[in-house]
Amino acid sequence: MDGMKEKFIKRNAHVSELSLVRGEDKTMLMIFLISLAACAIATYALIYTRTVETSAALMLLAAPFLITGLITYVHSGMWKTLIAALAVPTVLFFADMHIMVPFFVAFLLIGCAGIVAVSVALQRIVFFSVISTVEYVNIREKLSLWDRLVIFAFNIPPNIDTRNITMDHNLKRSGIPAREMLGTISFAFMVGIAMWIYLSLNPAFMGNIKLYEAPIFVFSLIMFIPLLVLPWTPFKSLNVRITTNYRDFSVYKGATETLRRMAIPVFAVAVFILVALNTISVIAVLGFIAASVIFNIIVVAVSCVIFYTFFESEFVDDAVTKWKIFRPVKIDMELTDISSETDEMPGTPERDTDLEF
Repeated sequence: MDGMKEKFIKRNAHVSELSLVRGEDKTMLMIFLISLAACAIATYALIYTRTVETSAALMLLAAPFLITGLITYVHSGMWKTLIAALAVPTVLFFADMHIMVPFFVAFLLIGCAGIVAVSVALQRIVFFSVISTVEYVNIREKLSLWDRLVIFAFNIPPNIDTRNITMDHNLKRSGIPAREMLGTISFAFMVGIAMWIYLSLNPAFMGNIKLYEAPIFVFSLIMFIPLLVLPWTPFKSLNVRITTNYRDFSVYKGATETLRRMAIPVFAVAVFILVALNTISVIAVLGFIAASVIFNIIVVAVSCVIFYTFFESEFVDDAVTKWKIFRPVKIDMELTDISSETDEMPGTPERDTDLEF
């Protein structure tokens, strides 16, 4: 009896009540935020007191990803991968390589796993929250700040019935989706452009960063870019869309269109480059550009490989299962839709839609 009651409650739940968040996701986010705050304070203190060089202090900004990465490997029982990820940078360090080489390798092999773990936790928080907001955003009389933010972020048109929101239910991967991975990298590239414009080439920042410190500065910032793009990939993987009588509206493409409008201000690019070239050497400017592009592609590519290989299938299964519980059939399903739902079931009786009553 209790089981039937629980089932009844679940099937009558509103989409806003659905949640994919697990206890381990909350723990991961808490660990990340606490370590990030601690590292930010330590970085500021080291730079302010000039205890170490700026480049060494900036390494701490990305340290939270090492912590969450180690936790992810241990929690997932991926001991062989963890041993290899620790062994490679250790060998490079004792091989008398420049300290930056093992630093980069360690953050790619371990830090990217931490990036993905935090991104997945964010995915589970925002997925159904965004869907429930989009579903009723165009029929509400008064919009909250969150409603307006979602409309802006996903470029939701005001003249479509957003209640017709749906997703694919049969996603199966036979490997890493190269096309989606390239789309995510291009998404991250647009975010990187905005960061490069407003930070890397900003004389206020560049004036305090020496040329040899530029790779560390750029790399530390780029480690955060996947956190801005990976949480939205499930909207593309599951093809979350608003169906219309003409062309479906993709929620993910709406987000990319919004970012594209924001991330490519050509006039701002020209102004910052001209200012940078007049205050800093051409080599420094070109170095920042090259470092931003190369590091961005590598970090996002490695993060995507980890996500699509180890994390996506579990997220998709959880999301689809919850969605089917909430909406077992299409909203506003018409009589003529029945035949399309039963085509693959031989012997299913069909009703004559021409009969009048």
